[in-house]
Amino acid sequence: MSNESASTTDCDNKPRVLIYCQHVLGMGHLIRSMAIARALRNCSVVFVNGGESLSGVDTPSWVTIVNLPPITTDSEFQSLNVHGESTSLEQVQQARKRTLFELVGHVRPDVVIIELFPFGRKRFAFELLPLLAHIRLSAPSTKVVCSLRDILVTKPDHVRHEDWVVSLMNRYFDLLLIHSDPTFQTLDETFSRCHDLRCEVQYTGFVTQGSDLSADVQTTDDQSVSDGRPLILASVGGGRVGYELLDSSIRASTLLIQKLPHRMLVFTGPYMPEQQYVELHELAAQCSHIQVRRFTSSFESLMHQATLSISMAGYNTCMNLLNTGTRALVWPFTGHKNDEQTIRAKKLEQRGLLTLLRPTDLTPEQLAEKILASLSASHARTPHSINTNGGRETALSIERLAQQSDNRTTRSAWGSVSMPQPGQWQTALRQFLDEKQTEGRELHLFLRDDDVDEDEESLKHLLDLALARGVPMNLEIIPGRLTPACTATLKNVLRADRALLSLDQHGWIHSNHEPEGRKYEFGPSRSFTQQLNDIAQGKAILESTFEELFFPAFTPPWNRCTTDTYRALDELGFRVLSKDRGKDGITGYRFSEISTTLDLYTWKGGARMKAPHEIVQVLISQMDMLPMVGLLLHHKVMEREAFVFLDQLMAELTRSAAVRLHTFQTLLPLTRESQTVPR
Repeated sequence: MSNESASTTDCDNKPRVLIYCQHVLGMGHLIRSMAIARALRNCSVVFVNGGESLSGVDTPSWVTIVNLPPITTDSEFQSLNVHGESTSLEQVQQARKRTLFELVGHVRPDVVIIELFPFGRKRFAFELLPLLAHIRLSAPSTKVVCSLRDILVTKPDHVRHEDWVVSLMNRYFDLLLIHSDPTFQTLDETFSRCHDLRCEVQYTGFVTQGSDLSADVQTTDDQSVSDGRPLILASVGGGRVGYELLDSSIRASTLLIQKLPHRMLVFTGPYMPEQQYVELHELAAQCSHIQVRRFTSSFESLMHQATLSISMAGYNTCMNLLNTGTRALVWPFTGHKNDEQTIRAKKLEQRGLLTLLRPTDLTPEQLAEKILASLSASHARTPHSINTNGGRETALSIERLAQQSDNRTTRSAWGSVSMPQPGQWQTALRQFLDEKQTEGRELHLFLRDDDVDEDEESLKHLLDLALARGVPMNLEIIPGRLTPACTATLKNVLRADRALLSLDQHGWIHSNHEPEGRKYEFGPSRSFTQQLNDIAQGKAILESTFEELFFPAFTPPWNRCTTDTYRALDELGFRVLSKDRGKDGITGYRFSEISTTLDLYTWKGGARMKAPHEIVQVLISQMDMLPMVGLLLHHKVMEREAFVFLDQLMAELTRSAAVRLHTFQTLLPLTRESQTVPR
């Protein structure tokens, strides 16, 4: 597999499909996704591979391969790894995000298929959540599909995990395709929240690689595998796990060769560590009837000719067994408390379609007995009625979806934030930013959004913008009104990037305590003790809810408070106070003041967004004079026009190398400089 140009010029009349597949340990996800790509013969397909490139995989003419910089994991799924000492994980992650965004813009897919996520691959939220937000905002006609295998891995925090899955599926996805036969395995057997999914859900049947009997199978030193002796095929998929099974298989074969003449063909998988591959090769070197290879693209053809298969119980291998009817001994992978292969293998054994190996069967002597018993059994193929036409059914579903008009029920009320032709304010801002970049200036800005308490659509839309643009935001949370749904929404975004949001405190319950005059929650009518208790109570809620994700910054409701408030914040250990910047800065306390300088709204006579050219005119002036500029947002009153403008503004700012966008935490080192707004 190698990168090719993702061009659509020759296939403009075909539905355009982009498939994202991330394989991290084995290659089962890659093989199944590529089988789907081959089934989409009536589409123009761009296949995005996020794992290691695999040579020898046949790619049809309608499929273009794009290999992202590969990311893999260890066998316990504890860490992500990149290849190359000169490249960090963070650099690879940023490069992958850029590539995915560019592909969506260039390919303009009718359908994007994402394999497994969000049911799995949480560690890849760093690129998939921004991608989903980008599609929702900038390519709303693109349909999004989750491609899911038959059985999910049990999660230790399954309640929270299923909340996460339902939230993302209902916001970003149009269709869930389950590659299983519901008479064999249903999703609700390993996922309890199926009834909460609002997108369409379809079972496709199992996806198989299809017969490749015409492929070249001369892989055994020019000897035909059909020479009259039984052929035993031993394999372990990708090869990062399963060494013990192959080692025992080779040793069992040497014990059997005198009693039962046979041939054994061993496939270690392309990802087996070199040292283990060498050990197996040396172990088999003295046995002319055993040959060790890494990989073949003709595996199912070989299985058709094999008398017995010894393997693990991965999805694709089990589908090969169903297609060929080959007798089989399977040893399920159980690492990291993973019971997926065990569930599948036990169900197939109950139907008489294979024999399950137990841990005690892995000694060479015991395995030799199992092999002998299997080869001595009846050769009659056990019939089954399991639907294995999943590739074709998937293709039909995708083709139908590509032709449908946009009917996603969870679309934002504001629609897409499309980018019109640049207006005068954009031209003026670009010229200013280009000048400052030429001068070598750094322009420091931050965004602060107030009144975060519920998971309303406007907040989710703002968070999509943060994800899609990579713009950090400071969110001021009202602790006494914070809902569990809002908490979950914020934590979901932080899975993509923990540094993207600063979760701060916005008063206590945003309640006015002044009998007359201007509104205050922490005003002259409240004593120091009353203020201290309210702020402490709110801080305790946010600390227990968000733990280390909470940052001790405080914004008073209505941007007003008293010196008693300052004393309380100082005593409670807050690091930042943020309000509307006045003529004189607040000094003499251990916290720093980082206040906003520009409100997008005017409030006299009701909330009304200022004209874009007025906002930008003031913004340019402030960026030119101030060491840092703060934009104040109010998602609760923002309408479509405000979000369109904000997205356009962020596009201009993030395009410039002179601009640095901050959270309060990254701004703290800069707060020693004077920050005053001319009045």
